[in-house]
Amino acid sequence: MMNAHDILAKLEKDFSPYLQQMKKEDIPFAEKGKEKLWFRIYRSKGGGDFPLKKAAFMVLDFGLVWNKDDKTKLDEDELVVGSFLTTDDLPLPILALEASMHYDKYDHLNVDLFPVSRDPRYKETFCAPVQALHTKYKNLPDVAPGVITPNLPEGATSGGMLSGNFDIAYRDKTLAWWFAYVDLYKSFLDNRGSYPLLKDPAIIEEGKKIRAAFLGNFAKASPNILADIPNLNTPERGIRLGELMFLDG
Repeated sequence: MMNAHDILAKLEKDFSPYLQQMKKEDIPFAEKGKEKLWFRIYRSKGGGDFPLKKAAFMVLDFGLVWNKDDKTKLDEDELVVGSFLTTDDLPLPILALEASMHYDKYDHLNVDLFPVSRDPRYKETFCAPVQALHTKYKNLPDVAPGVITPNLPEGATSGGMLSGNFDIAYRDKTLAWWFAYVDLYKSFLDNRGSYPLLKDPAIIEEGKKIRAAFLGNFAKASPNILADIPNLNTPERGIRLGELMFLDG
C-alpha cells in the first residue's frame, strides 16, 4: 500500500512537466526523536506564460498525531499536505489536499479544487466536474462511510469536496478516488487555453481577490494543523507553516 513518500512521488511525477521548470527547495521544519516534519516547495522562475506560481508540500515522515475519536490518544502517523497555486492572472481553482495515514487504523483524506470566482459559468466549468466526481465515487462498494461535510461557507468549496476518514483496508479505492481530484485539476491546468472565461478581465480580478482571501484564511488556520502533532507544535511554527504552504513565504 502507498505511504506518504509514495504519494509525494506520484504527485511529483504527475506534475513533472511543470515542476521540472520550477525552483525546488527542501526545508527542514521540526524534528523530535523519530518525528520529522519538512517542506518541499516549488516556485516559479518567472517569465513567459508559465501557469504555476507555487506548489508546496508538507511531509510528516513519522509523527504522533491525535486520534480522531480520542483526543487523549496519539496515533503513529505519516502525512502529505499540498497546495497548487496558479499565477495571479490565471484564475484556475486552488488545489489543496491532505492524506494523513494513521498506522493500522484509518486514513484521513481531504481534497478539493477551491473556486476563485462566483460566476455561474465558472462554477459550471470548474465546480460541476468536481461535484460529479464526488457523486461517482462516494458509493463505491466496500468504501466505508465517513465522508465529512466541510464546515465552510457556501461557495467557498467546489461543492464536491472529498473529506473523510476511511479504514485502511479500503486504501486502494479511497486513494484512487483522492487522486481522481488531482487528475481533474491537472486536466484543467493542461487545457487552460481552452477556457475563454479564464481570460475574462472581471473573472481575473475577482480571482485575485478571492484567492488572496482564501489563502489568508488558510494561513491563519494553519496552527490548527500543527496542533494535531503536539510534540512538534509551537505557535511560531504554526504561523510559519501557513506562510510556507499558502503564502509567498
